[in-house]
Amino acid sequence: MKKFLIFLMVFAMMAAMLVGCSEGGDTPAKDPNDDGEIRVWVGEESAEFYQKICDQYVADHPDFGYKITVKGMDTGSVAGTITNDPTAAADIYTVAHDNIGKLAATQCAKPITDQGLIDQVLADNPASFQKVIYSTLNDQTYLFGVPYISQALFLYYNKALVTDEQAASFEGLQEAAKAANTKAITVTGDDGFNMSFALLATKVSDHSTTVKLYEGAESVSGGSKGVSNCQGDDTVAIVRWLQAYAADPNGFKWASSDGWDADLRNNGALAVIGGAWHYNTAKASLGETNLGIALIPTFSLTNEAVEGLTGVAAGDTYRGGTFADCKCFMINAYSAASKYAKEQELIKYMSSKEVQNASYLECLNVPAYVGASDYIKQCYDEGKVAEGEYKLAAMQVGMAEWGIPQPFITGTLNTYYYSKNGPAVFRAMIDKTAYPTTGDKVLTETESLEGIRKGLYLIEYLWMHGQAPKEFPATLPTPA
Repeated sequence: MKKFLIFLMVFAMMAAMLVGCSEGGDTPAKDPNDDGEIRVWVGEESAEFYQKICDQYVADHPDFGYKITVKGMDTGSVAGTITNDPTAAADIYTVAHDNIGKLAATQCAKPITDQGLIDQVLADNPASFQKVIYSTLNDQTYLFGVPYISQALFLYYNKALVTDEQAASFEGLQEAAKAANTKAITVTGDDGFNMSFALLATKVSDHSTTVKLYEGAESVSGGSKGVSNCQGDDTVAIVRWLQAYAADPNGFKWASSDGWDADLRNNGALAVIGGAWHYNTAKASLGETNLGIALIPTFSLTNEAVEGLTGVAAGDTYRGGTFADCKCFMINAYSAASKYAKEQELIKYMSSKEVQNASYLECLNVPAYVGASDYIKQCYDEGKVAEGEYKLAAMQVGMAEWGIPQPFITGTLNTYYYSKNGPAVFRAMIDKTAYPTTGDKVLTETESLEGIRKGLYLIEYLWMHGQAPKEFPATLPTPA
């Protein structure tokens, strides 16, 4: 770490030289691209708050020297907007951390070089976030993303038809759904993020799982993709369990064509796995009084789920998992060099604990720093937030114990995981439908143990290679 920080200090000195000075060293050279304004992109729900605190910062620091304009954006899709035309993007923008590698690799971002900001990031953030905010520039590792919001999946449910006890387990939800003659639960999408509740489920007794996602991957050019695994007996058993749960008339369903919110509103499902960004829609569907919020439930493996497997046993209890992520500030590589120091000064302020706390109170953004749960509880105890708003934050913090940050430290890994048909294979397995693999080869027996093992091998192969294998191995499981 010491060598890394020394290298960053050298880079900071080089960056200062890029800004340029007069011969006497007193007056910075004028950058023709510097228009005297720093533009910031945040989530749409937070734009008004950050504009207000930025205006106050400028008023309190008359020597800052820049006007600040904040704009709300869809942070789920903004990375694509930036890579399409970084020259039109903001000087400082917000993205989910799994986009950091892609934005750094496509030269859409500058590294963080301000030592005070680096120290703040290292002091405030959990180790899990610190592992995913670095990337490479010219084969050297730099800090690129500054966390300031955390997020995770959790459960919304209909309190009018589901008790709190029933909401604690998938079996309890199924019991409530049988009484209401409907489905127990749905999801907001069938992509690799939303289906993490099954893929990343861990054993309740010890948080164990055999699943690995790019473990040990390197972000340097041509670096290792690390190790992935989704062929363990526990994963096979979870697929079998979810297949049965989906086939049950009171179990799991995919969101209807009208949307998951219509399912909640029209009694098509009693619960949905979603995130904080779904809160307002869920509340509008069920009403504030009937909207329950809880951890993703537990489930117990059945005899049928573990048949023929040695690594699991009937009755083993798992809790649904999640990607526990952070949203980060990043600096646009196309921003004027003369803004660089002030941009980092501004990010240091906007990502401080003080501003993160204020953002929670005003926008319900869950802070990213270690120990934020204590402040969240304090706000509730002091009556500063309502019970529903408190649970919204508390369940996200609670689910962080049952999840991992998305480990896609390069754009390639992000693409392989999300966009090379792995999620489509997983859905086909849950639906027990055929899935085309290569040429005339079709994965048809998605219900049999052999078919499930082939499907999981195919998913793992797509994660690691971005394409389907030419042949399935004679013996499974085997590393892909």
